[in-house]
Amino acid sequence: MNAAILHNPDGLYVHVPFCDGKCPYCAFYSVPFTPDGEADWLRAVLAELACERAEWPELSPATIYFGGGTPSLLSGDVWLRLSEALHAAFDLAAVTEWTVEANPGSLTTERLALWKGLGVNRISLGAQSFDDGVLRRLGRRHTVAQVCAAVEAIGAAGFENWGLDLIACVPGVGPARWAATLDAALALRPRHISVYALTVEEGAQLAKERAAGRFALLSDGRQLARLALAEKRMGEAGFARYEISNYALPGFECRHNLAVWRGGDYLGMGPAAASHRGGRRWTNHADLCAYVSAPLPPRESEISSVEGQALDRLIFGLRTAEGVGMSELEMRYELPTLSRWRCTLEQLAKVGVVVEANGVWRLTRRGREVADGVAVELMG
Repeated sequence: MNAAILHNPDGLYVHVPFCDGKCPYCAFYSVPFTPDGEADWLRAVLAELACERAEWPELSPATIYFGGGTPSLLSGDVWLRLSEALHAAFDLAAVTEWTVEANPGSLTTERLALWKGLGVNRISLGAQSFDDGVLRRLGRRHTVAQVCAAVEAIGAAGFENWGLDLIACVPGVGPARWAATLDAALALRPRHISVYALTVEEGAQLAKERAAGRFALLSDGRQLARLALAEKRMGEAGFARYEISNYALPGFECRHNLAVWRGGDYLGMGPAAASHRGGRRWTNHADLCAYVSAPLPPRESEISSVEGQALDRLIFGLRTAEGVGMSELEMRYELPTLSRWRCTLEQLAKVGVVVEANGVWRLTRRGREVADGVAVELMG
């Protein structure tokens, strides 16, 4: 693991809620893009930024992440105004990673050149598949040719740090067809690949299709086989599985997400954006109309107990390849439950889902397959 990312820097996240159409598997908050909606969103984000600047003046983010939605839909003028406002609000001298998510169908050479000039240095491209039939089944509005053209444009614009998102376990896609997508993705030489198993989330169109009997996920065994194939192909290509769903070449792990998994603080802006500062968490309501209408974003807020903070650090840390040291938790938190969690880990080690080495606990290969179950045991 790169030594430069072994700390918990503050992060800045901006949620862009706009998209050019809802994919049937997606349950993330998004709304159709319109110029008027973009203008209202920008005004509200700038107002939220000014408010948070007053509340958190010492924030000096090490990472910036624009997610969505589809940030690549925003106009050039909006990007310029956002960058100007961020520089005016916070000291960005410590920023080492600035990520923007993009869809192949809305990425242009002009936009890439603008981002490069603003300081963006990492692109996350939502490819999802290298099979046009699968893309259509997933409701994506781009083609494989557009993915390849976008990758070529990213390289031509001078971005070295870029990655792809892929969706695994799509019904009807056998091992050979899935392997072909993996090989096509790796042939483009990305630095980072995220592999997410297709799930049915409440509120997504697929949930309605499943309820009507028109859709069914692969069996657990087949899902695990597809994910195992991804791990094999990635490992052969030199990628390390540094988190359950994420692979990277050495030095290209996503610093923003690593900081979150390590319990770092971060400020989120935009509808549905979440924030964490110390033991306090807050999440803006997933409602663009309410977000742009209220003087301050309507949100839910809670103060996490010390035990809750420690448990989050343990569970999220176990999802990473670096694992979690119990001595680290003991130094950071003084809790009687730490001994109970240690006992639980020792019991889980007997069934082969976790392993301890030099005081650091990690999931085994089998543990990564049942990570949610490990979390349930620790929460029990």
